[in-house]
Amino acid sequence: MTDVPSATILDVAKLAQVSPSTVTHALNGKRPVGRDTKKRILSAIDTLGYIPSHSASHLRKGKSGIIGCYTTDITEAFSNKIVRGIEQGLAGSGLSMLLVSGLEFGNDPSRAYRFLLSHNIEGLLLCYHIPAIFDIFKDTGNSKIPIISINMKLEGISAILPDNVSGGMIAADHLYASGMRHPAMICGPLDRISVEDRLQGFQGRVKELGLKFNQNYFVFGDYSYDHGYKMSYQLVNRDSKIDGIFCANDYIAAGAINRLTEMGYKIPDDIRIIGFDNRDFSQFWQIPISTFEQPLEKMGFMGISALRCLISTPMGPQEPLILQSRLIPRSSTIGHKFYKKTLEKV
Repeated sequence: MTDVPSATILDVAKLAQVSPSTVTHALNGKRPVGRDTKKRILSAIDTLGYIPSHSASHLRKGKSGIIGCYTTDITEAFSNKIVRGIEQGLAGSGLSMLLVSGLEFGNDPSRAYRFLLSHNIEGLLLCYHIPAIFDIFKDTGNSKIPIISINMKLEGISAILPDNVSGGMIAADHLYASGMRHPAMICGPLDRISVEDRLQGFQGRVKELGLKFNQNYFVFGDYSYDHGYKMSYQLVNRDSKIDGIFCANDYIAAGAINRLTEMGYKIPDDIRIIGFDNRDFSQFWQIPISTFEQPLEKMGFMGISALRCLISTPMGPQEPLILQSRLIPRSSTIGHKFYKKTLEKV
């Protein structure tokens, strides 16, 4: 099969019976073009299947007009929401985003980084949550490219971060206000900074409240339903007085709720459970899960805004911008009757 040559701006101008510059003005809106003339141009574009070159004007200025964005896995809700915020921040900017996922490069950040550099990106957004991302800067000269890290603090790079320490403190206060006096925590993976920060906030606050909390009352593991299911059983066997558990995410909270319910505990009368991330299912679980909604879209929006500022006005790393997550109380901590009343007020 023979490839059909791509239409050019000259072809459009010839068919519309105008000059190439008039076609350009009709497309970029920098100069007025008569209604009938513009109609002929658009008709010619449609007939020929002409695709305007987004990068042409940028290349003439020595710029690509492309922003790079690296994320672990675009299928994760975490990444989706941040990217949605980035797209909102790009609207009307004349810039385009080149999004790459760690999965498509075999989870090798260095390969992904080199690929992005080969496309002459003007800046880079890192949307990541595992410390290994720092490896991509070991052998690459990145000083010429502005970089913003979203969700993770990296040395020498400006960052947009959620306040996970404060999130842990608020979880402790909410559980305490709901009646908890013997706290525990089912953490996520030990190598996640967010897990460390939430544990720090929770542990510090429960101690300020005068409650007993040591290494026997928190456990680490993966972000899974099974982890919550198994560890909730182990924790209450260690201490039958436990009456409040802070879970690192909603999957863990869901597992804990199911296991403790099977054991005969009433949630939240006997044990209060709170999760994190506000996953879609958390509101509809058999006992709706109290949780936190992270400001992911806002982090993406503010991340691209900060990057655009760095591109136009280069400067050194700035202090991290910290955003607070929002507590969403539900039946797993405040009781079904009270939760139902809160819904009626919305």
